Amino acid sequence: MGLDISVISQMRPVEIPEGIEKWSDEYYDWESERGGHLWTVYQMEHFPHQGEGLPDTEVVEALGEEYGFRAGSYSGYGEWRDDLATAAGYQGGAHEVWRRVDDGEYGFPFEELINFPDNEGVIGPVASQKLYKDFVEQEEKIMKNIDEWYLKIHPTKSYDKSDFKWFIDKYNDWKRAFKIASDNGMVIFH
Repeated sequence: MGLDISVISQMRPVEIPEGIEKWSDEYYDWESERGGHLWTVYQMEHFPHQGEGLPDTEVVEALGEEYGFRAGSYSGYGEWRDDLATAAGYQGGAHEVWRRVDDGEYGFPFEELINFPDNEGVIGPVASQKLYKDFVEQEEKIMKNIDEWYLKIHPTKSYDKSDFKWFIDKYNDWKRAFKIASDNGMVIFH
């Protein structure tokens, strides 16, 4: 088990025909007849910033690009997310980000990703635009820190070759995901 990510762009709301229950055999038959995969919009009530720009509907279809990747095991993703926070300059890693949000701060680099459940939900187009910008603008600083971890010149953190490669691969996956979702799409955690 682990965290998988699907990404879509150019989403369009789809109305489920009356009398068809979501995820029933009839629903899947209807979806198959339509000739395309439908996506559930699952906006997390406790994370309103991440849901900005999502349509007020249960189901959408993607008219644009689709992309997917495995973010890792739940613990592996948690470590990667903590390393992202640390490399971005948060001394306390992900815990510092969570503390800042608990204190009412919002909108700082990577906040919408780091302060989001690691198992379900969606991040909409507004937060995706902001997060894509964060990944682009913070990349040089983050890669410098990751290099120091790999070269063993950081006083408290070190990476081996596989850690280094894993971090960079996931960084690029997330950056691509938020770029795609910025075009009226969403990033789906499942």
